[in-house]
Amino acid sequence: MNVNEIFSPGKVALASALVKVGGCTGSFISPEGLVITNHHCVYGGVAGLSTPSNDYLENGFVARKKEDELPINMPCRITESYEDVSAKVLDGVNNFTEPAKRSELIANNIQKIIELEKAKNPDLIPEVSEMFVGRSYMLFRYFTITDVRLVFAPPVTIGQFGGDLDNWEWPRHNGDFSMVRAYVGPDGKPAKYSKNNIPFKPKRHLELNTKGTKEGDFVFILGYPGRTFRHESAPYLKFQQEKQLPLIQNWYSWYIKQMRDLSEGDNAKFLAFAGEIQSLENVEKNYRGKMQGLTRTGLVAEKWNDEEAMQAKIKSGIGSSDTSKSPSIGVIPSIRNIWNRKTELADDRFAFLFLLNQSNPYFLAHQTHRFKQIIKDIKSEEQKKQLLKDYVRIIQNGYGIIDKKLETEVLKKLLPRIRGFYPVNEVSKEVDQVISRDKFFDTAYVFGCLRKNPEKLLSHKGPLMNMAAKLWPEINKIEDEWSALDQKLKALMPIYLDIKQKYKEGQFIPDANSTLRLTHGYIKRYRPNDAEVHLPYTTLEGVFEKANTAADYRLPKNVADNLRIKEVPAILKDEETGAVIVAFLYNLDTTGGNSGSPVLDAYGRLIGINFDRAFTATINDYAWNDKYSRSIGCDIRYVLFVMKYVGKADHLLAEMGVTL
Repeated sequence: MNVNEIFSPGKVALASALVKVGGCTGSFISPEGLVITNHHCVYGGVAGLSTPSNDYLENGFVARKKEDELPINMPCRITESYEDVSAKVLDGVNNFTEPAKRSELIANNIQKIIELEKAKNPDLIPEVSEMFVGRSYMLFRYFTITDVRLVFAPPVTIGQFGGDLDNWEWPRHNGDFSMVRAYVGPDGKPAKYSKNNIPFKPKRHLELNTKGTKEGDFVFILGYPGRTFRHESAPYLKFQQEKQLPLIQNWYSWYIKQMRDLSEGDNAKFLAFAGEIQSLENVEKNYRGKMQGLTRTGLVAEKWNDEEAMQAKIKSGIGSSDTSKSPSIGVIPSIRNIWNRKTELADDRFAFLFLLNQSNPYFLAHQTHRFKQIIKDIKSEEQKKQLLKDYVRIIQNGYGIIDKKLETEVLKKLLPRIRGFYPVNEVSKEVDQVISRDKFFDTAYVFGCLRKNPEKLLSHKGPLMNMAAKLWPEINKIEDEWSALDQKLKALMPIYLDIKQKYKEGQFIPDANSTLRLTHGYIKRYRPNDAEVHLPYTTLEGVFEKANTAADYRLPKNVADNLRIKEVPAILKDEETGAVIVAFLYNLDTTGGNSGSPVLDAYGRLIGINFDRAFTATINDYAWNDKYSRSIGCDIRYVLFVMKYVGKADHLLAEMGVTL
């Protein structure tokens, strides 16, 4: 393909078929707004739509007609165009601007650009993305669709076959795909959910290639990778390896176990926990892979040595003919000092963050105390009303159904980790009293107040509010210092990147940041460990080999029977082996956000759906290497196989232009 056939601002190209769907990537596969993405991307939404008596997660979901499609919270964003706005964003900013002032100027400049764009293009949502910290900024314009509906989801025993056991692993045998449909108003513009809305007509949808592939074939991906950190400093990576990754991984591992133990034998409770369990398991195992990758590659030491060499070059003349006056001379030592201080703050800060993220009642108490502090100094009644609306919105978005046993364990685990506040031998009694006496643990009371009398909730007094008030000064102290350190880093990083670019003397690609990117490579085997070779294809035979050998390989008889097809159409089989290919492996550079990305052949035709990386490739966020970086896709022929024989979705196949 010619590059202009892939993306051409203002013109219809292959990228017009791409969409950011929720936190993942998707692609249009019909002229009726049908989007294919990953099952794990819709997992939480499907769990939320399920009930014990109508369990779409377990049984799968197929909308037989458009009227049966179910609303799901997965907004779709299509990139319309982009523009370099670095000069406008950095107007008035230089290397000597004080860090806090620098951040304020950049934020104000971005806000002006956004406001101007909204006035010029009211049907598009503008967003300014930082490409290089403090150096380069791009304005992206998105057509955003909020009415999105679930169309097809395979049973979880296909979509998540292998569960956490196989997550981030190869070989894989899961059909990790699902479909949603984008709807707009009758005028073709984005609109809230309405029965009167119509399917969105994409400018381009993907053609399918059902002829299959072979090892060595060229492939490429378009998608919205979330975030990489390849231009960060060596002390940042050291902080990740020694502090952040192990702290979060250990906490998530413990928290997941509590949810699983509490929901064992209770399907209703499991469905309530399912989305969070699936999300946290994904991150927890990813972090284990990153820790392993950082250890086995020696990346921290490599980066540290690079910086020593960079510092030597600075002293010999990079940045200024007079090195004693060069702004570069103190950058690397200053960055190291900042990360040393962040390391000292990390234990307490992460304990606070875990408390806010995993204890909904504490989150409510913290936000209530915060808004009380703000409102008490406000004289304008209009401002007070707006703040009250903001308070209600934040609580509605952050407060959910409470499991008191889980809350008890979370508080008892976390409070003693905050140094100097709750000794281990005293915390158990205090937590029991808080949970038994405080109405913030009563969801009916909280939601009732939010609907009828939010002022009552804001004036609530109780032991949890006392706890939030006690911890408030320490939280503020840590967050204020952390924010100040971040501002100093942002002021130093543009100079650091200048040094690095001169030192590297080669191609300098921006880190991923949830904007549209392309990566290309080949279908390719690899050797993750000594004497171990991983071939690039798995087949349906492997599904049956694994079936019911472990809990994560659960395959109910009714699902297995639908997979045991004797007369498989030739279009769904590999030409050489006659096997039904399930998944395949390639050396593309992907990361979080590439979930659901279309895997395309050299002509831009859909051959698979990207859904994961190998365990050794979790380190992609920090570095990519052909030896260990492999991504995994679900073969499009297995997608069609499951739709045909498990979902009985011939009507959707016809919509996609496929006859079986």
